[in-house]
Amino acid sequence: MNMKFYKLPFLVLTFLSIVLSSSVQSQNYLGIHSSNYAGVMGTDIQPASFVDSRFMFDINLASVNFSTYQNFGAFDANVLPSWWKGSLADQETVDGWVGQPDSTTEMNFFGGYSFLPKYYDVNTTGTLGLYSGVQVDLLNFMFHINPKVAVGFTAKVRSITNIDNLDPKLAVLAELELEYPNLWNLVLNEELLNVNHLSWAEYGVNYSQVVMDKDKHFLKAGGKLKYLAGYTAAYMHTNNFSYNLQDSDFSQELTGDFSYGYSKNIDEIADDSYEPTGAFGLPHQESKGGFGIDLGVVYEYRPDYMKFKYDMDGETNLWYRDKDKYKFRVGASILDLGGMTFTKGGLSRDFTVNSNSLFDLNTFDNANSLLEFDQIIDSLITSSSTTDQSWITSEDTASTFYMRTPSAFSFQFDYHIWNWFYVNATGMFNIISSKKATKVKIPNQFSITPSFDFAWFGLHLPVSVNEYSGFKAGVATRLGPLTIGITDFKPLFATGENRGLEFYTGVRIPVLYEHPKDADGDKISDRKDVCKYTPGVLAFNGCPDTDGDGIQDEADDCPKIPGLKEFNGCPDTDGDKIIDKNDSCPDVAGLKEFNGCPDRDNDSIIDKNDSCPDIAGVKYLNGCPDRDKDSIADADDACPDAFGPKENNGCPDTDNDGIFDYLDDCVDIAGPKENNGCPWPDTDKDGLLDKDDDCPFIKGPKKNNGCPYKDTDGDGLLDKDDDCPNTYGPKENKGCPVIEKKVAEVLKTAFDNLEFEASKDLIRDQSYESLDSLASVLLKKPEWKLHIAGHTDNKGDEQDNLVLSKKRAEAVKAYLISKGVIADKLIVEFFGETKPIADNSTSEGRQKNRRVEMEVKFD
Repeated sequence: MNMKFYKLPFLVLTFLSIVLSSSVQSQNYLGIHSSNYAGVMGTDIQPASFVDSRFMFDINLASVNFSTYQNFGAFDANVLPSWWKGSLADQETVDGWVGQPDSTTEMNFFGGYSFLPKYYDVNTTGTLGLYSGVQVDLLNFMFHINPKVAVGFTAKVRSITNIDNLDPKLAVLAELELEYPNLWNLVLNEELLNVNHLSWAEYGVNYSQVVMDKDKHFLKAGGKLKYLAGYTAAYMHTNNFSYNLQDSDFSQELTGDFSYGYSKNIDEIADDSYEPTGAFGLPHQESKGGFGIDLGVVYEYRPDYMKFKYDMDGETNLWYRDKDKYKFRVGASILDLGGMTFTKGGLSRDFTVNSNSLFDLNTFDNANSLLEFDQIIDSLITSSSTTDQSWITSEDTASTFYMRTPSAFSFQFDYHIWNWFYVNATGMFNIISSKKATKVKIPNQFSITPSFDFAWFGLHLPVSVNEYSGFKAGVATRLGPLTIGITDFKPLFATGENRGLEFYTGVRIPVLYEHPKDADGDKISDRKDVCKYTPGVLAFNGCPDTDGDGIQDEADDCPKIPGLKEFNGCPDTDGDKIIDKNDSCPDVAGLKEFNGCPDRDNDSIIDKNDSCPDIAGVKYLNGCPDRDKDSIADADDACPDAFGPKENNGCPDTDNDGIFDYLDDCVDIAGPKENNGCPWPDTDKDGLLDKDDDCPFIKGPKKNNGCPYKDTDGDGLLDKDDDCPNTYGPKENKGCPVIEKKVAEVLKTAFDNLEFEASKDLIRDQSYESLDSLASVLLKKPEWKLHIAGHTDNKGDEQDNLVLSKKRAEAVKAYLISKGVIADKLIVEFFGETKPIADNSTSEGRQKNRRVEMEVKFD
């Protein structure tokens, strides 16, 4: 070990730390971590990323991420004759391109080699730093408990070393072993020089959950609680440090606050006497158990959310688990909060120096180990305590120190451009104060990553810049289970000025969600679909029910028409227990013997062939009745209850005198119409036929028209002159009683108000009041006789009119009898159309001719 490096105590720790360091991490798995298929690897930067991802389960069998960058200088790979392997194949090849150093260029190139340019000199502003890193992941896994909750476990070995805030002037002095007179006799300030190292294992339990799922807006959160087991740690920190060199051997001023410490095994590692006793050849745990935590939240904006929902197996509004739904995604996370406690090794401590006298820097030439270095510091403090107290301890040498893990804040923004194309922007920012001595940190970094991100293949092109590496552009890819990436193209292609190297690789077993297959598109997944290639319904496990009647087509005799289970899926529209395809009348309930057609009147003639479906009839009249069996339907038969020929409209005429029996008072003896079908008699045997005999019942001389000359009623008028020979009446009224005016008005009102239903013998309701008044008069005059005469107009058949005139006259008689009038006092006459009182060619005339006349007559 070159003792010149120990002339300043902080330089000893600086380069010792470089020797001990194996790594530092910055933003691990750059390019892959933002992928929608990052899986458990993505939880390093965003612990909420796994839930609602495309993974059902993901296990990272093993992966490693190595990085080292600094801003001291570079290696110019353009000097290489071929790629790395060929250029470094053997010593002879190396000697060919290395060449001889030029000592005159040592201020601009390390060692005078033109391919090792420096990025600093004594005039450089700003500070210098270095980081280098490795992370090893073993058997990390995560899985979904349900669609909204995911859990997992991570196991990692990490190591971090930082050099920060190194003044370029101090770097020049260190490089030249203080042999640089231009910086002698100057007061130089070194504000916050930090050298830190930490290696540890961590075992984490990750939990993530969907917090909000409201169509367009989606939010999830996650956290990782970690157990930390420290292996090695060291730190050196200066504050308010200034110095003034007299030459390369003496300082004439040396002041500042110094903190340094290291774990007990560091000294053994430094002199190669350390024997690892931990698992997998790792150091044994030196720290007390510590804890760390990662927290994160992710918001997604999903404007087209309905495109990513589907119905399947009876469930509706399901998310496609195998598709990305967002237009943009924003995430924020706080990482690596925590740390662990180490016991300080040797005599390491915090102390203050305030020396304004010459100090021999060769004091440290005999320090061949950290313990010897500690002893020198201890002796300086001890001796100073009895003199000028220029070296003062501020901490017990047996104390512990708490080493913080690299706490950082990260934000992530991801934009879905189109289909499988995305672009991501991620920032990583250290959140530990530079004044904290016991810590490791990450460099601040910002990256933009365009990606082609598909399930089993991904191509990512990260472009990033950080405070030590500067600008770099790389490539990463996912090839099924394999992940590989490099964050800077220059080392990959062996070109340009290389300030470091970062690469990663890993092997995993991803198990992705898949959209349920549905070959026939019936929304029943093939896994549950018994009829996989024929659209069906859920009730029958994907087999068809084409008509939707709840009966599977396979068991449905009528698969295209909805039907009933009792008829094997065939319909019975009219509910008559006869299926429609066998039913001649499918829309009307009917009888089995008529193939499902109805017969409402039970005449054995189905209704659709029955002209009178509600009245039982005979087949020869298409179901209409013929009570008198004369082959004329009752509805068309003027005498439906008496057999008669068609030419008489179904009415009989037994004596063939041209008068229907219904109207013939002498059905068996022919007679004239004027005598209602009876032959004219000579009842009183006076030689005059009754039709010519004014007194057909009383014998009288011909010249007296068959009436005797007498005054039967004793009213002083002979019967021949007496219009009412059997009823007493005044001479001035021709021997008839005088009808009172009031009674005459009753008769007139009854006549005027008498009305019948059209073409029927039914008296209308409005006629009853006047007929009731007439009945009352007749009851008071039992000796009176009322002649009721029916008449019609000449419309229609003459015989029909005659029948109608009789029926109407009889209807009046029947009504009066119902009111108590003696039947014998009511004389019915009927004349049909034979006695018009007005012109039948006009409607007014015909209306007057349709009448029933009522007249009181006396014997």
